Amino acid sequence: MDLDKFSNEQIFLAGIKAEIGAYTVYTALAKTIENAYMKDKLLFLAAQEQKHRQGLEKMYKKETKKKAVKVPAETPVPVPFIKAPGKGVLVSEVIASAMNAEKNAEDFYTEFAHRFPVGSEQAYLLLYFASMEKGHYLLLQNEKALMEKEEYYDNSFPMMHVGP
Repeated sequence: MDLDKFSNEQIFLAGIKAEIGAYTVYTALAKTIENAYMKDKLLFLAAQEQKHRQGLEKMYKKETKKKAVKVPAETPVPVPFIKAPGKGVLVSEVIASAMNAEKNAEDFYTEFAHRFPVGSEQAYLLLYFASMEKGHYLLLQNEKALMEKEEYYDNSFPMMHVGP
């Protein structure tokens, strides 16, 4: 991901906006899931995204010397957003979109970290976020595989869950 043509302020605001979007999607998706284990994982991811947002906001205020964060409606920085759940959208499609966003977020944070001195608090935190995003990707990859099996059985054998 090439962030060279953007200011640090633009990058911080884009990251904050993406984290807000991820939190919103994971929370909304969790509300539609009946599987308690998957619901817990989605809520875990939502909480992680909220912590990333808080970390970015703290860094933004420190770097820009601004007291408030005003997230723009649109951002020129190409950050990934997750396909929202909705009517006619399979959960596995949302998860696939989230996997793509998490992979791109890992690249985003890694690239952004290179703007700060090696070993600095900023670089450390951004690289830590990158590693967390990789973990999110792996968690979602596993859930997607399980969900696709469930979707297959639900679509192919609609009476599967009916007892004798």
